Amino acid sequence: MAEQNQLVDKAYIRKQMAIKRNSLLPEQRKLWSDLACANAGKWLEHHLSAKLMVYVSFRSELDLTSLIEDCWQAGREVIVPRCVESDRSMTLHYLRSWDDLMPGAYGIMEPNPAVTPPIEEGYVPDIVLVPGIAFDRNGGRLGYGGGYYDRFAEAVAGGNDKTTKTLWLGMSFEAQFIAEVRLEEHDLKMDGWISESGVYLL
Repeated sequence: MAEQNQLVDKAYIRKQMAIKRNSLLPEQRKLWSDLACANAGKWLEHHLSAKLMVYVSFRSELDLTSLIEDCWQAGREVIVPRCVESDRSMTLHYLRSWDDLMPGAYGIMEPNPAVTPPIEEGYVPDIVLVPGIAFDRNGGRLGYGGGYYDRFAEAVAGGNDKTTKTLWLGMSFEAQFIAEVRLEEHDLKMDGWISESGVYLL
């Protein structure tokens, strides 16, 4: 019963936070997205050799367009995921142009595997920028319910050696923060987050 109540609570929070994020004016989302991207870009200057995985924004998510284009201009390789609906896993692909994208799972623009084939299995990013519907200040993240990033994090943990650790950073507007995201054992916990206000590591 407790588990069922928690699922109901998560569904309610997702719905309310989606309404809140969608209600932000487009020009406000763009301003905050550009500020967050600038914060991420400045921080990434100290991690030039890091293998970076980002996402292609969907609907009212914090938009990483300017960060991705800055990475291309700087010669940094950009990696993005593609969702596999059959088992809710993700494959990784290099994104070198917006022309590499096509509509994928759930209507999200994703890499076209005919243009940019999957990176070899076992590839582990150093830094992953993660979308979400809500976050808290202790690393809690509420995703969209598919569990894609949770499963990917579990797979990555199995591929890491003892000297490396993937850094998981939530990308969100400050308006997306709530008092607490109740995490279950399998839920991915963030190592920090980046917003329009700055970069915060736990």
